[in-house]
Amino acid sequence: MSETRTRPSQVTIVVILIWITFALTLVGAIATILAGTAIAASDEASVEQFLKDLDLPTDWSTTAGPIVIVAGSLMLLIALVEAIFAVAIGRGSNIARILLAILIVIRLIGGLVFILTSFGTGSFMFGIFLDMALGILVLLLLFNSESNKFFTDEVPAR
Repeated sequence: MSETRTRPSQVTIVVILIWITFALTLVGAIATILAGTAIAASDEASVEQFLKDLDLPTDWSTTAGPIVIVAGSLMLLIALVEAIFAVAIGRGSNIARILLAILIVIRLIGGLVFILTSFGTGSFMFGIFLDMALGILVLLLLFNSESNKFFTDEVPAR
């Protein structure tokens, strides 16, 4: 019978947060693909008018739908990567923990750059601050002493 390590609650919270992120990304990807399909199936004149209303080039009317579909497909790939991270971190992969930490640091830097360079609406700023706060929380949960023991195999097997 194989021995299993006891996973600390901090790591379990991180895994749950990653699965929630996966679910939200999956829903967003499906919605984006459906929106792209609707744009692609729409009348070209109505798409041109919509682009004109948004002060965007009307030349984009023929490519807007496929581009949105590709963006949704990329979101599906991101969701798949999130699921892989959730499983790997749940099993105690230190490499997955380090890669996730690098990605979170990149997101934090991107959020900071966004805050410093743009004065967006309040809802955008709230979203950026929320994303940054959750990123910092995940980093703190992944790199505390109990988590370090779990990822470095110092947790006794039961």
